[in-house]
This record gives sequence, C-alpha cells and structure tokens, in this order.
Amino acid sequence: MAAKWQKTLDDLLYNGDLDGAYNLLDGILRDNAGDIPARIAFGRVQYELGDPDNARSTFETVLKKSPNNPEALKGRAEVCELLGDYEEAIRSYHMATQAKPKDIDGWKSMGILLTKLKKFGKADKCWNAILRLNGKDAEAWYNKGYAKMLVQKYDDAAKCLKNAIRFKSDMKEAHNDLVIVLRKNGDNEAALKVCNHALKSHDNDDTLHRNKGNILYALDKPEEALESFEKALDLNPYVVDTWVNKGTVLWKAIGNREDALAAFDKALEINPNFMGAVDSRISLEAEIKANRPSFFKRIFGG
Repeated sequence: MAAKWQKTLDDLLYNGDLDGAYNLLDGILRDNAGDIPARIAFGRVQYELGDPDNARSTFETVLKKSPNNPEALKGRAEVCELLGDYEEAIRSYHMATQAKPKDIDGWKSMGILLTKLKKFGKADKCWNAILRLNGKDAEAWYNKGYAKMLVQKYDDAAKCLKNAIRFKSDMKEAHNDLVIVLRKNGDNEAALKVCNHALKSHDNDDTLHRNKGNILYALDKPEEALESFEKALDLNPYVVDTWVNKGTVLWKAIGNREDALAAFDKALEINPNFMGAVDSRISLEAEIKANRPSFFKRIFGG
C-alpha cells in the first residue's frame, strides 16, 4: 500500500516542482527518520536537483539499514555513474539486479554503462538477462546488436537489429545501425530497402538521408545520391560528413569540380581540421591545376 505522502509527491514531480518535493520529503524524514521509502525518494530528488554527493549519502544511509534494498542500490549506482565512480556503479548495479533479478531497468542501466566502458561481454549478459524476461524487448535487442556491431560481428549484429525493428518498427537507431551493418557485409541493396522503410516514419532524419546517399553512390546512382545528400543538408547543414559526401559525388561521379570545391569549403568552414575535407580539397585542387591549360596553350593553342 502506497504511503499517504506518495500521491502528493507524484503531483509535485509531475508539475516539475522539485523544491516542493524536497521540502515535503525533508519534513517527513524529520518526523520519521526511519521511513526508508521516503529516504529513497529524497535521494532521487537530491539527484534531480543536481546534488549527487548528498544523494549518494542518502542512499548509503538506507543501505546501512537495508543492505540489499534494490532501489537504494540502483540509486547509488546512478549517482556513482554520474560522479565517474564506474567501479562502484557497476558493483551497485550488480547487487541491485541480484536483489531484484526481474528489474529490467536495472539490467538496462548496467548494460549501457558496461557498453560505454567497452566491456561488451559483460554487457551482453545484461541484454541476455532482459531477453530471458521479455524476448520482445526491442531496446535490449538493439543494444545487443549495437555491441555486436562495435566488435565487428556483423552477422550477429544484423540478426539482433532486425529483431529490434521487428518488435519496434519505428526504432530509428536500429534502422541506421542495420544500414551500416548491411553495408559492411556488402549488401547495399538490402541496406537501401532498410533506409527506405525507415524514411517512411523518419523523413526528417538527416542521418538516414545521408546513409541513403552513400548507398546510392555505391550503387552507381550519383544523381539520386546527390538528391539524398541535399535533403540531409536541408535538414541539418552542420554535418561535415554530408558536405564531404556531396562534394565527392559532384567531383568523382558528376564531374562538377566547381560545386564540389564549394562543398569541401563548406565542410572546412564547419571544421577546418576535418581531414576528409582537407585531403579531398587538396586532391581536387591538384586535379584542377593539372587539367588547366598552360599560358602558351591558351594563347597559341596546341
């Protein structure tokens, strides 16, 4: 049964009144310092107010009395992760999932942190634990596939990402990563189908349009590729890769050196140190110079 103060707290949090929530819980704990649910809620409010050190202290106060409390363990893990104490964060997440093995959110939080730390094998155990609880969890399938992609297990990654899309058909990240995986496996036709499917739901995503442009260029469809890059730039004109890709198509496939040079220059305006743009511009300038008629040829011909 929920405590009497819980509804008031829920209303305050729903309205974004963190100060009101803090004062409510502070008053409750002054009257009853042993109220564990209130103290855990207090720690979470402290965390949301940007006070991780006191939040950690609050969760540890709970754990002195209730060492296996999964909510306090998870709260401490989240605070430690924010503070950069990753070893303690992982230990606390692990303890929380052992105390409450069916807590999918706890497994996800631990898996995401382990992936961030490139501990892919341990992260995979988290995704497997979730999928044993719910085989249709699209986020778990996606995270599992993403990790497989990072270690270049592209066939395994593709299977996982396809499952993510199967259970959540509009998951943009899964579509984008599946495109990358399929291209790594040399299957540009399949990658194009995935892109087109994703764009039905996410036509305003510049990354999908850029990926589609890359695929079309690989399929020797430069005009269509250029259209995709233009669409991506209409949506987000600040992505250096897209300008470089546009310039490359204009130069290598269409033969429009002037517009290609302008595209590379635009990329360098955004990031003067982007080597892809620097190298492409140098190579293009050298080609233009090599093909420029000499003074005598311009005057006398021949």
